[in-house]
Amino acid sequence: MKIVKTLLGSCLAATLALPPSGALAQPQDTAAVDEALDLYWARKREIKTLQKREFLKESRHEFTLFSGVIPNDEFFSYYPIGGRWNYYFAEDFAVEAWGSYLVTVNSDLKDFLEQKTLYNILVEIPQTLDWLAGVDVLWSPIHGKIGLFTDKLSHFDFHVAFGAGAIATTIVDEETRLEESKIDVSGNIGLGVRFYLSEALSLRLDYRQYAYPAETGGVAMPVEITLGVSFFTAAPQ
Repeated sequence: MKIVKTLLGSCLAATLALPPSGALAQPQDTAAVDEALDLYWARKREIKTLQKREFLKESRHEFTLFSGVIPNDEFFSYYPIGGRWNYYFAEDFAVEAWGSYLVTVNSDLKDFLEQKTLYNILVEIPQTLDWLAGVDVLWSPIHGKIGLFTDKLSHFDFHVAFGAGAIATTIVDEETRLEESKIDVSGNIGLGVRFYLSEALSLRLDYRQYAYPAETGGVAMPVEITLGVSFFTAAPQ
């Protein structure tokens, strides 16, 4: 009888010492689930990174054809058509030569005032713009990229510009009422952004603020907004 009690006690102790069957399987199941979740979120959070600049500019030439508008004149809208040449003597710095011819269109206000059959008003503008030209220095301190359609990166850079040049205008002589051409020295500052389409092609948006002596006194400050297409020469070997 004593032997039977001893055997029963040993079996009971062994049974209590064993963990439940679920506890044995739990660590293995949890590890599998965690691994599957890690793989899932890794695909969702996958981010493409750029370790270096995709498009280098140093020692390259850039040629730009552009057009735009000078909108801040009450009597005319000017539409520049021109070109720019840039040489990048460093990755972030370039010298630029530029010039543009201005297509002049009367504003609605000027047309309204010149309806002489109704108002007998003749608008005489003392000075109108003809063309612009100059030399600038460009500094491109900001480079970056944006995601397009979740799987494509578009590269861009911002630049600031400052320089000097000449502005040709047509003036009306107060006494003779004859038109004369005049060229004034001008200065300008500006901002721009360039979006790269490929190693050799980009889109370029520029804002320029010009300043030159006005014929009626003071300083005239036309604003120019342009959009252009740029072509880069091959990178030096």
